[in-house]
Amino acid sequence: MKIILVGAKGLLGSNIIPILSNHFSLIPLDIEEWDITDRKAGDYILREYKPDLVVNLAAMTNVDGCEDYQEEAQSVNGEAPGIIAELCNKHSVRFVHFSTDYVFDGDKNTPYTEDDIPNPTSTYGKTKLSGERNVFKNHTSPLVIRTQWLYGKGTQHFISKIIKTAREQGIVTVVDDQRGAPTYAKDIAMPLKILMERGKSGIYHIANQGSCTWYEFAKEIFFYLKIEVQLKSITSLQLNRKAKRPVYSVFDCSKVQRDTNTILRSWQEALHEFLQ
Repeated sequence: MKIILVGAKGLLGSNIIPILSNHFSLIPLDIEEWDITDRKAGDYILREYKPDLVVNLAAMTNVDGCEDYQEEAQSVNGEAPGIIAELCNKHSVRFVHFSTDYVFDGDKNTPYTEDDIPNPTSTYGKTKLSGERNVFKNHTSPLVIRTQWLYGKGTQHFISKIIKTAREQGIVTVVDDQRGAPTYAKDIAMPLKILMERGKSGIYHIANQGSCTWYEFAKEIFFYLKIEVQLKSITSLQLNRKAKRPVYSVFDCSKVQRDTNTILRSWQEALHEFLQ
């Protein structure tokens, strides 16, 4: 199977491509080769490469930055996925699109299923939901994967940032009232592989098992690495960031477990491997 991955240099692409390349013929592209907002460029690429499937990993992921640049966020996160979906449909190419837990408001206190009604509270979440809807509107059988709290090799993320702060300042302040599932990006590769091989469509939630707050996540990181640091908890209200985050966004991943016969490991086990 020949697969184009667009947005390949990002966090998710950097971690799943080494695994997927053992199973598929991959064509990794980034914004230099394919600006996903450019319809003509997309049409040319699909005619040139003739892939069996396109995976869209490209997005504007700076959550607070999306509040400052709402039109750009809607263009990249909302409109562009619909453009790719339409082009893939036209060329009879299967399409996979990645989305986020931020499509939910976080008011629920039990894990979110694929059937729960989205209600995003931030520009990032609203534009990502717009992207999902445009994908389903423009492609006959797309696969949309929602994931959350990603980290991995290759780029900046929560873990790298707090370790840097701890070593430079000796004190770290982290919110303790947002709960989710930290997810090692590489762990998405195998369920994704199976979903693609089996020709699945619709929405799937994929995340490591269990849940914690950002504070509990930080505590586990410092404990495992034996970093001496003063760790302080803070509320989201005290942090006062531009974009509102879901208070609770844990996923129910039973659908992907059932349809791929795979169970993702716990967030602790995945984290420990990453930190090694």
